Amino acid sequence: MNAEKFHIEAAEALTVWYNSHKRDLPWRLDRDPYRILVSEAMLQQTQVERVKSFYARWMERFPTLTSLASASEDDVLACWQGLGYYSRARSLRKAARLVRNAGLTTLPPDWEFLRSLPGLGPYTVGAVCSIAFDLPVPAIDGNVRRVFSRLLDMPDDPAKAKGTALIAAHAAAILKLGWPHILTQAFMELGATVCTPGATCRCPQCPVSRLCAAKAAGTQGQRPAGPRKNVVERRNGAALLISLPQGCAVRKRPIGGLWSGFCEIPWLRGEADESAESCLSRLAAELRLSCPCTDLKLEETLKFTRWQVRLHLWSCRMPQPPAGCDELSTDKLIGLPMPAGLKRLVQKALEKSGEKQLELFSPVR
Repeated sequence: MNAEKFHIEAAEALTVWYNSHKRDLPWRLDRDPYRILVSEAMLQQTQVERVKSFYARWMERFPTLTSLASASEDDVLACWQGLGYYSRARSLRKAARLVRNAGLTTLPPDWEFLRSLPGLGPYTVGAVCSIAFDLPVPAIDGNVRRVFSRLLDMPDDPAKAKGTALIAAHAAAILKLGWPHILTQAFMELGATVCTPGATCRCPQCPVSRLCAAKAAGTQGQRPAGPRKNVVERRNGAALLISLPQGCAVRKRPIGGLWSGFCEIPWLRGEADESAESCLSRLAAELRLSCPCTDLKLEETLKFTRWQVRLHLWSCRMPQPPAGCDELSTDKLIGLPMPAGLKRLVQKALEKSGEKQLELFSPVR
């Protein structure tokens, strides 16, 4: 089949299929570019079902781009809390402020302007341009790469520059033959619900299976080709809940890097094969503690792309916060922008105490 016929048949089949099979998702209620931007930012690294409640909460708090531009960073991070990868929230706020400063109230149908905004890479710009403005700009994410790697039976990694360029060219050609806002979402929907990874793909339900070169060759389970997955490194760690006369000890993470500017209770990631108890000893030395620590027998796992930390919680009491920490009343602790795993650990301690406020220790005299 020649390329032109392939593109025409794909556009027709995907349009019909999407209109009858699309999922009912809250960000599909309209084509407002701001709402599309927020949904795409949230859906990066996060599953659809988990995003739904966060999206509703965000839209209630920041219903327009101008309301987001006027918000403080702390309010934005607090609303984002639980989604992780907080640089996404910071970038959304920065982008909103730049749009407002340009004299606009929403995102414009301008590829170059959108691409200049922080946090908007080629995929996000493609999604906004095609879904909001019906421009034939491809949005190539993992789902779309998988779909085209099978349709074209690509033997090489589609995430590399050559593969991405080939997919973008085919996607753009298909978008020009129909409604880009429908076809872009059809590519995404197909990859998310039918053309799924590995042997889970549902070829009999695929609207373009007759066009699929990988299905014809029997190689769909081997596509997309790619590099070996990263090995996740697992370590132990220690966290310390320090009780003070008027609350608990918290510290602020440095600007830049992991959890930039967030608050946290003191914690430490262990070295390879180091025990949680050894981590606690090093953490106590780092904080220059001389008081005994109590094992609260609570744990939480902090999960990242390439490593995980099984964090064990201890407590102690002091008359004043250690160096580098501040005192904060416990009722304000949970409301702080704090890494989700650490917040869950603190919440477990609160639940274990059986009190709304943390009273795990006798008062410090």
